[in-house]
Amino acid sequence: MDRRNFIKYGATLSSGLAFSSVGLSALNSSGSSEGLNYQQKKQISEYNPLYIPPLLYNPFAKRYRMPTLYVQDTLHEFYPEKKSPATGLSTLQHHCSYFGPTIKVKQGDVVDFSIVNLRQEPVTNHWHGLHIPGRLDGGPHQMIQPGETWNITMPIRQEAATCWYHDHTCGKTAEHVYFGHAGLFLIEDTHSAFLGIPDIYGVNEIPVIVHDKLFNTNFEQIYDLRGGPIFLGDSILVNGTIKPYCKVNPGWVRLRILNGANDRHFDFYFKDGRSFYVIAGDGGFLNQPVQIDQLTLYSGERAEIMIDLSQDGGGIIDLMAKTIVVDPGGGDLFVKIMRLAIEDSFELPAALPSRLRKKWINWEEEIKSAPQVISRSFDLSSNSTLTEMYINNKAYDMKVINDIVPRGVLEVWEVKSLRGGHPFHVHGCSFLVMEIDDEPPPDEFKGWKDTVVLPLPEPGTPVGKYYKAKILVKFDHTTYRANTSNQNISGLKDQKELIYHFPYMYHCHLLEHEDKGMMGQFIVYDEA
Repeated sequence: MDRRNFIKYGATLSSGLAFSSVGLSALNSSGSSEGLNYQQKKQISEYNPLYIPPLLYNPFAKRYRMPTLYVQDTLHEFYPEKKSPATGLSTLQHHCSYFGPTIKVKQGDVVDFSIVNLRQEPVTNHWHGLHIPGRLDGGPHQMIQPGETWNITMPIRQEAATCWYHDHTCGKTAEHVYFGHAGLFLIEDTHSAFLGIPDIYGVNEIPVIVHDKLFNTNFEQIYDLRGGPIFLGDSILVNGTIKPYCKVNPGWVRLRILNGANDRHFDFYFKDGRSFYVIAGDGGFLNQPVQIDQLTLYSGERAEIMIDLSQDGGGIIDLMAKTIVVDPGGGDLFVKIMRLAIEDSFELPAALPSRLRKKWINWEEEIKSAPQVISRSFDLSSNSTLTEMYINNKAYDMKVINDIVPRGVLEVWEVKSLRGGHPFHVHGCSFLVMEIDDEPPPDEFKGWKDTVVLPLPEPGTPVGKYYKAKILVKFDHTTYRANTSNQNISGLKDQKELIYHFPYMYHCHLLEHEDKGMMGQFIVYDEA
């Protein structure tokens, strides 16, 4: 047994398996102001303690079953004593009235999952960012009907990363995710476990799921586009908490940030102008920390950042963001995301390493040796009223395979749009961003990604200019319905029809764009 993990996680023994409930987040006492001074208590008097989702984690076993997840309609209090319709994913040990628990696994694990749909309509559960076969991906074809259970066995074969899971029901993704069908999915490996970075969940490693909401006069969340093409709410929340504060110790703190909003992008920064360090993106660690003072994330993107609070004991700092104005006549352009209250106490042991990755990403060499021709091109567009969205002039059709991709082959994909601003997400892989509008990506985006963002048009840009990006992509898994390692499918691999595959998706991760048709599907097959 790993003594370090045993100390870190309050494990509960069940059927011979050890599962952490919330790690040590209870010791964080984020829900109380104990340990804060008078001035800090005054500054958080109108704020709410940040909700930390429960953690499902087995730090000791390699082959195990996760607690069953129940997708259900719930009532959640975004405002005290005001109940709102919502969706949660609960276990028998943890009732989650909004979002689901944080799932944490280790590279090399083999994990059994069971997801039960207790709602009155079909749902799916997509594992966003995971490198898994198509039959496990949880896309639109893998619907879980009311009362049904989806049972899968998932091998974890990728490096440490911050991923997530969410609904992916065709035409209903935006609404289902908005009401709460989502949660974080964290992967660790032997290298990340000994980097010395903050790693006590809920204490100095804080989950930060940022999203927006629209409430009616009864303080109920409502899904209303208000005549627009995308959803934009008036209130910004973190982990379902309105006006959140989080109490932390001085020293290094790690924020695992997910832009969980349907459509908003956020330019994150700290109000006092201090810099911070990006240590990881969508698909894992960067080569080394990148020091910046502003970070832009679009819908579905993740980043891990570290901030040094060693000189801030007894103080308050605010995480801010520049974002989209809903009402040009009165909306906020700069919004407060979360308030950090730093105790005047001891520092928890943690450090910022000068090198983060065990296996270095030689971005320049990878791009230089990439194929010189574009393998596939994707033109993102819409009709004039923005009621229909297209990729290559076609709206998504569940019955049509748009692309056939060989497994294990490097390809260059081009994404382009006359409007710009689309976050383009690809299932089943991580890729390298080669260029954005003919320029290399910034250093914080030179690691593994699963979403690439086309830039927004600058004022005065000529009409007809295409905004473009290129990515270098390769798929390590196929989309066969059968487990090819256990079954003889001789002759099947040459049959590329939909009936033999659970396809992967590529799509705009502005969820209303996806639901309106800006999505395609592709199969990955073995050439041999």
